[in-house]
Amino acid sequence: MAIFTLLPAALAAQEGNQETDPEEEEAAVPAHSETVVVTASRTEEPLRDAASFVTPLDAADLADSPGALLDEALARVPGFGLFRRNTSFISHPTTTGVSLRGIGPSGASRTLVLWDGVPMNDPFGNWVYWNRLPTLYLDRAEVARGAASPLYGSSSLGGTIQLLSRRPEPGLLRFRGRMGSFGIQDGEVLASHEAGGVSVIGAARILNSDGYHRIREDERGAVDEPAGVDFRSMVGRAVAGRAHFSINYYSEARRNGTPIQVNDSRTAFMEGGFTGDSWEFRGFGQSSRMNSDFSRILAGRDREIPTSQQMYEYSGVGGIFSGRLAEGLQAGADWMRSSWGEHTQNRAGAFVQQRVELQPGLELTADGRLDLWQNAGTKASVNPRVGLRYRLSPGATFRTSAYRGFRAPSLNELYRPFRVGNVRVAANDELGEETLYGAEAGLDVHPDRRILIRANGWWNSLRDTVGNVTLEVNDEGVFRQRRNIGRATAFGAEAELWAFPGDGLEFFAAYLLSRTEVEETGLRIPQVPLHQGSAGFVWRGPPVVRADVRFMSDQFEDDRNELPMAGFAAVGVRLSWPLSPQFSVFVAGDNFFDAEIISARTPIETLGTPRVFHIGLDVDLSR
Repeated sequence: MAIFTLLPAALAAQEGNQETDPEEEEAAVPAHSETVVVTASRTEEPLRDAASFVTPLDAADLADSPGALLDEALARVPGFGLFRRNTSFISHPTTTGVSLRGIGPSGASRTLVLWDGVPMNDPFGNWVYWNRLPTLYLDRAEVARGAASPLYGSSSLGGTIQLLSRRPEPGLLRFRGRMGSFGIQDGEVLASHEAGGVSVIGAARILNSDGYHRIREDERGAVDEPAGVDFRSMVGRAVAGRAHFSINYYSEARRNGTPIQVNDSRTAFMEGGFTGDSWEFRGFGQSSRMNSDFSRILAGRDREIPTSQQMYEYSGVGGIFSGRLAEGLQAGADWMRSSWGEHTQNRAGAFVQQRVELQPGLELTADGRLDLWQNAGTKASVNPRVGLRYRLSPGATFRTSAYRGFRAPSLNELYRPFRVGNVRVAANDELGEETLYGAEAGLDVHPDRRILIRANGWWNSLRDTVGNVTLEVNDEGVFRQRRNIGRATAFGAEAELWAFPGDGLEFFAAYLLSRTEVEETGLRIPQVPLHQGSAGFVWRGPPVVRADVRFMSDQFEDDRNELPMAGFAAVGVRLSWPLSPQFSVFVAGDNFFDAEIISARTPIETLGTPRVFHIGLDVDLSR
């Protein structure tokens, strides 16, 4: 990943025709191994000291993405994936859950997504509305792999992604507008102001689209039409001294490929809190509604029959407290209540973390957490993690950890049936919690400030994972039910390379090998490719040029491994040219060579995002 902005010393030396000696030039290059991250341990630490394998993306990475949406930028991190290879441009909300390292055989997230430390996962279904936050509002993102339940509790079974907001600053005013393929019209604005000791920052975004066909032309019938989304998002934050308050509103309307299959959603979120010298408290609440219509498509795809019209209104409320008790010691507690009609779910937990320097360069981290979760009854889950980090030399760091994670089933999995095409999936109110036992070890090598190489190996044992189990296949379609599917083993390796040779040039490459099998049958978990990765470069001229390729190998749609989906490689390109300090234009193409991406087989193959072009304008009036 190109995650650091390089200010080339050569360009700095050209200013005023001044010369720069080699030592000054080397100092001008950022020490990317010293980049500070916060997600892996709930406290600030250099990237190379993080207990987990973390990939940070800064504001430039998010802005330079060839795609228009946040999840398209995060998809450049191998292992990040929404259910069924879709993006949020055409995904039904129930399939926007995210997995890391392939831990996620259904639509619910096995990864916790945080916004400035507060959960963004939906309180009813545990999926994620990726377009809730305008991209201009985001300062950076961090992707931390490995179970983080010892710190964050349920949902962080496979890892944690944190989205960090921009801080308010005086006189900030920015605008970004774009037009693109499939009738995309997209605009967002960001503004900030300070007065009388109060800082306010806010952003809004509107995107409209015509959508695109998800069925091949020679297989379409009379019922097939383009799938797309129109959405609106707004966010605001006020800070006064040690107190803050944030609001977020999001609504979307989706067309899912046929006249009957449509849905719309809206969510309103409020959050506020106080920060002390060594402690922090936050409270939050969310109210949401989702309407969704489903149909059965008849043979020949010339007619569809309504099967269900679902309307869900639900809410979530919770609080988080954390504090530093002593040097290297922190603790905290959190609680969340989700409600849908007569069904409720309470989750509460408390954690403690101790970090001890055993000897110079050798640090031990120990986390422990107790969680209680309640549906019909109350259950407890205890999750520890122990990690070691050893500084082998100034340019090399070794780390290893072992952990246990868990995830409580969501209200959606327990009580809501659904249908996709001719596939029916029944709910199951007897689901138990998923658990994961894991270990990993890795090495970071940074021989100088221009190169960072990271490698990591991991092993996980998943128990009682919730999956969609096929019970019957007949002329009426496929019938499945959510069930705990016993034990599965996941193992793999991952590696990343970042290189900054100078003159504004950055290279990046990342790879993930992930094999997940059900122990009883030896079959692969569905929706998990064996190989995936990305590679590319950024040249910060001007112009700023980014090109990358993202690839995935084959995977299976179903638990029986009877419906394979071929792999793909997709190229993305973006070029941005400054017209003045305030204005720049850009053009971008995602999936530039129009690779066919099979996103689902239900059982007919449906397609992911085809080639998309954008052209747009960035305006920064704060300069």
